[in-house]
Formats: sequence, structure tokens, C-alpha cells
Amino acid sequence: MSARDRLLMFGERLQRAQLWLSVVALVALMMVTVVDVFMRYLFNRPVRGSFDAVEGLLLVFVFNSMAATFFGRRNVVIDLIDTFVPRRVAGWLIRVTDVLSVGVLALLAWAMLGPAMQSYGYGELKQDLGLPIFILWFVAILSLAGTIFCAAVITAAGPSPDPSATAGQPE
Repeated sequence: MSARDRLLMFGERLQRAQLWLSVVALVALMMVTVVDVFMRYLFNRPVRGSFDAVEGLLLVFVFNSMAATFFGRRNVVIDLIDTFVPRRVAGWLIRVTDVLSVGVLALLAWAMLGPAMQSYGYGELKQDLGLPIFILWFVAILSLAGTIFCAAVITAAGPSPDPSATAGQPE
């Protein structure tokens, strides 16, 4: 097995783990919301901290689900140019957009470090649950690091020779 194949296999496992984490977060988010609405309307006793819980679970869902999108090359693409240029040029454009995607994700992670450190320094807490906000920043940055890794693996793997195939999954 080549180094490229091992890297793709590790990236596949990472994005699947992140995808399952996002699925669990989404299910938990929906259940908290349903129980909160049920308790509020039937017993006039909403779930304490449901707003904070939904906010944190949404963060886990969004930042972990991005890895599968990048790894499967399922980003929103406007491919007007691809029909007019040779396949080789289209492959080059895919590589350029892959590199730009990794760069933008890295820039986003770098921009998140400042507010995360500030939150840690100030000791900010969530209003209802009393959860330190820097933990949410840590989860977001860690999840984004996994997404950056998956996007970088796909960038290193290059475009698939088959235009209908996704880069992360052999067909």
C-alpha cells in the first residue's frame, strides 16, 4: 500500500468519525429541542439550559460535518468554465480551488485563535449552563483542524481521472 493510499485511508476514517460525531450532535440537538418544546407547552417547565445546549451542539454539527464535504469534494461548484476548457485545464482549476480551500480554512482557524484565547483569558461562561466558552472554541478549532486535514489530503491526492468520481472514494 502506497503512502498516498494510507493517507487517503486515514483521511477517510477521520472524516467518517467527524461525520458520525456531527450526526450524534444533530440528533441530540433535535431531541433537546423537541423535549424543550414539549415541556414548555405541556407543563410550562422548559428544559433549563436548552438554548446553550443547542448552541453548543450546533457548533459540533457544523464544524464536524464540513470534513465530509471537503473530503468527498461535494462543495458547491459552478462549473461553467469546465465545459469550455480541455480536461487538463479543468484538472488544474480543481487543484487551484483545492489549494484555495485549504488556505481559506487555515485562515479561518487562525482567525479563531484570538477570540478563543481571549475567552480563555477572561473566563467567559455560558449564561445558563455555566460552561466555559473556551471549551466551545477548542471543539470548533479541533474540528476545523480535522476538516483542514481532510481537505489537504484531497488536495494532495489530486483530481480524480474520472470526472464523475469523488476524490476520496475509489469507484
